[in-house]
Amino acid sequence: MTAKAPAAGNVRFLALSLTLFVALTAVMTYPQVLRMSDGVHDPADPLMVTWILSWVAHQLPIAPAHIFDANIFYPERNTLAYSETLLVPGLLAAPLYWLGVGPILIYNLVFLSGFALSGVGVTLLVRRLTGNTGAALLAGIVFAFPPYRIDHYAHLQLQQTQFIPLALWAFHRLLDSGRVRDGVLLGAFTAGQLLSCMYYGLFLIPYMAVVCGTLLIASRRMPRERLTALVVAAGIVTAAMVPVGRAYLAARDVVGQRGREEVAQNSATWRNYLAPPEVNAVYGNVFARFMEPERRLFPGFVAVALAIVGMLPRKRGGLEHSENLEHPENSANPSARFAYILGLILAFDVSLGFNGVIYRALYDYFLPFKALRIPARMGLMVGFSLAVLAGYGAARIAARLRSANARRTVLMVIGVLMLVEYASKPLPLWAAPARPPESYADLVRDAGEGPTSVIFEFPTGGMQDPFYLYYSTFHWQYLINGYSGFFPPSYQKVVYAMRGFPDETALTVIGSHGVRYLVIHGEFLPRERYEQVIATIERRPDLKLVSRRPWRDIDGAAAEISVYRVTPTTSDSQR
Repeated sequence: MTAKAPAAGNVRFLALSLTLFVALTAVMTYPQVLRMSDGVHDPADPLMVTWILSWVAHQLPIAPAHIFDANIFYPERNTLAYSETLLVPGLLAAPLYWLGVGPILIYNLVFLSGFALSGVGVTLLVRRLTGNTGAALLAGIVFAFPPYRIDHYAHLQLQQTQFIPLALWAFHRLLDSGRVRDGVLLGAFTAGQLLSCMYYGLFLIPYMAVVCGTLLIASRRMPRERLTALVVAAGIVTAAMVPVGRAYLAARDVVGQRGREEVAQNSATWRNYLAPPEVNAVYGNVFARFMEPERRLFPGFVAVALAIVGMLPRKRGGLEHSENLEHPENSANPSARFAYILGLILAFDVSLGFNGVIYRALYDYFLPFKALRIPARMGLMVGFSLAVLAGYGAARIAARLRSANARRTVLMVIGVLMLVEYASKPLPLWAAPARPPESYADLVRDAGEGPTSVIFEFPTGGMQDPFYLYYSTFHWQYLINGYSGFFPPSYQKVVYAMRGFPDETALTVIGSHGVRYLVIHGEFLPRERYEQVIATIERRPDLKLVSRRPWRDIDGAAAEISVYRVTPTTSDSQR
């Protein structure tokens, strides 16, 4: 019975911390919890990511070997690798998709889970390091709700950070036990981060090299069991990343890489760590002069103060013993605190990009870093390091207090101050269409049981394209259109040729892509332009009207969508 008690206590702690962070997520992202079925930040990246999650769930049971050959930018291959693939979130959310849950609800569940699970992950890690439950919960708040996350409210992929603390947690377990099963966890969590958000997965690699390397050196020994577990972890990461790496390399051959000038523009400076987003309720107006796009990295003064306390040298004597007030059997290697200080220094320097030292070498000598546009996003790892060190600081403060009630009260007050610093004004939410235009159902009926059709939607090359991706989750035809982190040259040529649409040049270009249907969106065109396009198309014998239905434009006014079939004489053969 006694052997099972710690396990039961850990499960109970996990359940309680998950409940707490789910509740805090609902509060800190309010009113999102009231708009789960239709509310997203804007009609750009959220619609694209909704499509990615849906594509993973759609393709997995049909042709998993072709999961990277998504239905956009036809006829290009590996188009899913033009942006974050979100394979793990898509896989975990797939059962909801198969059960018929709406794609926007799935998006919001995955989106909010990034906040809550990231907090729980850090809580587990810091509880193991300090043995103090209250300090661990404070550390979880630092990582789950910093202003940086609200600044990237439109980017679900940048909220998928839960595997970062779990990978470090698994490494500490491996360091203590040397068990192969902990190596399996380490490999699975590291690969999970790479397959959830490649940005942070790549940032995690040098970070773990410094933190874990420091801990291994400090241990001064490498038992055979530990080495075996590390090899197992490395094998799992390699096996998981080989197919993904191939897809990204193939995509890189088409779309190229980020240039030095673009990377330099998105490198942070120390001033950016004083910049919260404009919607921050406390500091949004105060620090407006420090704000720059993609570089609002303010971690919060309370978190920084706690981290400084955690970094102070320990005094000899009773403090070291009293810091681990709970579960002393889980106390960390004394070098762990120093390792995370080094991780903080590394993360800060890498976030400076070309304004720092390390990133130049990463860009020059490690190919995957050439695909990253914004080194400043390493500020997330700065926040992670501060969260761990803040946990040490909170545990140290708690150790000074003899009364359990006093410890709880002080830590609770600190937590409230953090949440106040992190609070944001309510974000306006855009209502995504709950259903697609009926024009697509007409198109699918017209196509019948034939092969998957190729669609071109006009207008193109602007903020209409995310709508087309979202609508495709209801029909899964091939799209010449696309929206992603990179745009292939073939699509750029299409966009250029559409300036005179529907002239002969434009129709020849899209015809060379094997287009079968044209979808003309009146909701995205001025009425005169739409009428001009329709009048020209109606005179062509090779285009036959399939459907014309009313729809709404983005402002809610009445509009319509027209679908035309391209006759076989002007279309290329299907894939």
